[in-house]
Amino acid sequence: MPFVVLEERGNTTHYTVAGSEVTIGRAPNNSIMVMDEKASRNHCAIVQQPDRSWQLRDLKSRNGTYVKGEPILEVKLNFGDTFQIGNAKLSLYSEESSAFETKNAMDAIGERAGPSAPREAVGVNEAFASFAKAAVEDTPRVTLEMTAQFLGRLLPGVRVAIAQANEDGVAKPVAYFNFISGTPQNELPSHFAATANKLLGPRSRTQIKPRAGDNAACVYVPLKCGERAAGVLYVERESRDVEFSETQAQLIENAANVASMMLGAAKSRATEEELRAQLESFESEMDGLRRELEAKLDLQTAELTALRLEAEGREGPSWNHDYSNIIGRSGGMQEVFRMLDKITDLPVPVLILGEPGTGKELIARALHFNSNRASKGRFVAENCAALPDTLFESELFGYAKGAFTGADRDKQGLFAMADGGTIFLDEIGEISPAMQAKLLRVIEEGEVRPIGGKQTRKVDFRLVCATNKDLAEQVRKGAFRQDLFFRINVVTIRLPSLRERKEDIPVLLDHFFKLACREQNVTGLKMDRGVLRAMVNYNWPGNVRELENEVKKLVALSDGKKVDAAQLSPTLRQVAEEETLAGEGGSLKDVVEGIEKRKIVEAIERTKGNKSRAAELLGLSRLGLRKKMERYGLNPE
Repeated sequence: MPFVVLEERGNTTHYTVAGSEVTIGRAPNNSIMVMDEKASRNHCAIVQQPDRSWQLRDLKSRNGTYVKGEPILEVKLNFGDTFQIGNAKLSLYSEESSAFETKNAMDAIGERAGPSAPREAVGVNEAFASFAKAAVEDTPRVTLEMTAQFLGRLLPGVRVAIAQANEDGVAKPVAYFNFISGTPQNELPSHFAATANKLLGPRSRTQIKPRAGDNAACVYVPLKCGERAAGVLYVERESRDVEFSETQAQLIENAANVASMMLGAAKSRATEEELRAQLESFESEMDGLRRELEAKLDLQTAELTALRLEAEGREGPSWNHDYSNIIGRSGGMQEVFRMLDKITDLPVPVLILGEPGTGKELIARALHFNSNRASKGRFVAENCAALPDTLFESELFGYAKGAFTGADRDKQGLFAMADGGTIFLDEIGEISPAMQAKLLRVIEEGEVRPIGGKQTRKVDFRLVCATNKDLAEQVRKGAFRQDLFFRINVVTIRLPSLRERKEDIPVLLDHFFKLACREQNVTGLKMDRGVLRAMVNYNWPGNVRELENEVKKLVALSDGKKVDAAQLSPTLRQVAEEETLAGEGGSLKDVVEGIEKRKIVEAIERTKGNKSRAAELLGLSRLGLRKKMERYGLNPE
């Protein structure tokens, strides 16, 4: 009658196969109950086929059934084959199998192994297979556990324990094989602790203890890594009537040398990993310090730029046109002015790209009022995202009296109003496909016809558009007409975000501060330098518009004498606190955590609460972002 051998937690159990099906799992109603935590309640089954062969089937288990390291759903199982559930190993044997015998490599010493006696080789092969898990997980603890299994399988009829020195230098058992109870440390002999601790010392040697009273014969072997003992191997006879011969003890000692070598290699790799982790931590700290120094350098550069320009009393480079209404002395803004100087009087459409709040309408106004069109026509602006299609069409093209209910008079559209001048269409990426087609016709033909009107009118206008979207990507997605994109994208001006031109922050701050004081009739108000430091180090997702509103709020909330960091918005106040902490010698951990929290808040604000997009910007998983938000007391919902 066939039987199944279960090897689990150091114990070996034999189960007779009485019927045509054997169920295996954690539930008590199974034919074979497996305790491994990776086993499902009903994990797998061995089923006999009509041809008397056996089939192994996985019963949709959570962690899978493995044969030769590969997960299976259904596979033929031959006698002698082994499969695995977690760390539990199961083998199917025929009734003629030698699986119940204890003859093995150790017992075969001194015998003559003939060509037809492969059992010893099979035992050695299975013993070395114990190291498969250690080769994958590669930690000292797993190596010790697999070493215990290796020796127990190489030498059937024994129990194995391995002790390792703890932080106090005391031998502590950490790995076992073939002990009976769930607390194998209680099964060790009374002399174990004293002998193991002695063998951890220098110049220790193998000890063989004969059976005495209730204690079985046993062997202690120090597991040496170089001159020091990394642990102690303990092997005892399962039967109290059998002694260890000197040759058998030598085999145990030689096997222990293999285990020592592997343990030493595993420890070296663990030490290498620890050093690598420390190096990565050090590099991370250095990167944080580098960013901190760069931020301070940016701040000092901005302050020096502002002081230098103020002392020199000059406005920067000389341009062909007047850009005094646009504050910007950074390299990025100078490039914008240089481009404006070249195209101001050219009759070509202009597309202005930039994040919300960067001042796209200011650039459009500069194009108009510095050009020869300023004396011929008006500057007309419209936000395309602010109106629905029906109103937007009537705003652009106008309508004739009687065109619809309520149209009691003719109304001139924006294109007609901009005749001879400039029309500025902000958020051009928001208009619908239907309006895109109508807008394209006006651009191509230079004619408009009011809603309900019968006559078209020629109009001469310069078109300036602006958007914060990637129109090329919108074209690829089919959300924006390609022909319209080519019509409006003749000359492109990209406005840098405020975080890309931080040297302009002191000048902008001074301008808005004076303007707000004048508007609110406040005199003699001073600003703490900590406010400037915080503003220079903040990333400004709302750009110049956010900066202007922040300054207005600071002036309104001030006591009339001084503006300090306590009156800043929460995110800016946090930046100010980090600067103060760093200046007072605060720990790197506190500073880094403060910066991390601020970056999370900024990412959430920039993505308008979209957690997935914010996690992508921060280089985190959504779960990782959620955990960090919970850690810093931010609402993760």
